[in-house]
Amino acid sequence: MAADLGKKLLEEVEEMGLDEILAQLRLQHDRKASHFGVAQLDYLLSADDRSTKSAQRVVELTSTHPGGGATHLLYYLTALSVLPSNLGGNAACVVIIDTDGTFDVARLAHQLQFIVKDDTAPEQDLEDIVLSSLKHVHIFRPQSLASTTATLETLPSYLLDKSRHYSIDRAVGFVAIDSATAFYWQSKAEEENASIYASDPDLPPTTRPPSTYQQLTAALKASASALCCPLILTTHHLGPFPTNAHDSTQSLRPTLPAPLSNLPTLRLIVHRLPVRKFPAGISVEEARREAPNRQSAVDAGKFACVLNEWNVDERLLRRLQREGKISFGLRISNEGLTVDAVKNTTES
Repeated sequence: MAADLGKKLLEEVEEMGLDEILAQLRLQHDRKASHFGVAQLDYLLSADDRSTKSAQRVVELTSTHPGGGATHLLYYLTALSVLPSNLGGNAACVVIIDTDGTFDVARLAHQLQFIVKDDTAPEQDLEDIVLSSLKHVHIFRPQSLASTTATLETLPSYLLDKSRHYSIDRAVGFVAIDSATAFYWQSKAEEENASIYASDPDLPPTTRPPSTYQQLTAALKASASALCCPLILTTHHLGPFPTNAHDSTQSLRPTLPAPLSNLPTLRLIVHRLPVRKFPAGISVEEARREAPNRQSAVDAGKFACVLNEWNVDERLLRRLQREGKISFGLRISNEGLTVDAVKNTTES
């Protein structure tokens, strides 16, 4: 009798590994945590109940046109992550997978200076702050999809090796790929070549199969899980440009191929706000008078970061629209990027 009771009680016991317990604790903490230090972005990241149940946070920043502002926003998020906590930063380290080969360290340094100037640190030298912060930005520049996957697979061992960097005592703020679409056409060409070689017996077999986005997705998931950090993917919209490219609400089909396209838990579109064109039939004299106003509008560098409505729950969309939190404003100047202040809205 006692043995049967004991057996029944044992069957009710749920076994969990330490990693599962820690993952659950992180999820409970994440619902209130600041992931990137930008209130509007953190709110959108936690707004979807389905997203908060996921152990991984993956943000996709899409630009519809060149110079759309996605990489500038990445500079800003990187700066906030690596700055010390007494200057408003997260005192973390960041990994940038620069597949485009355009991530500009000088521009990042300007962004760091811009933030620190606004948050003046009288007892610290500005140049020392910037240089010490840059030591915690780890930039890799793979030249193919295969090397990108290999880089991600070796990230945990690299970051745990204290002889290779200065960030051993810092958490990983995030891992970013800038951009995730860099090798899209190269990958398609490799797949087509492999298909041609496989279908023609007269051609010599290829030495190795092409790397796939499935392998990249698996490597991203494994790295994010091992490092307990969010992911950021910047993408260039490779499809036809929509006619409503500058509307405040947009829905763009994901550019990334599956299964990578299923990875983001939050998709955002970053674009520059348009400057009103000269009306038809305007005279030369009127255009000259209007020119200074238009130039000042261009110099203001107004951008918007808008929720991509693709596959977003309709009820969540309505709630965010009602709260006025479906987008937020950015301003990009020669000095750096600033995020517009949070608007106080009340639900009607």
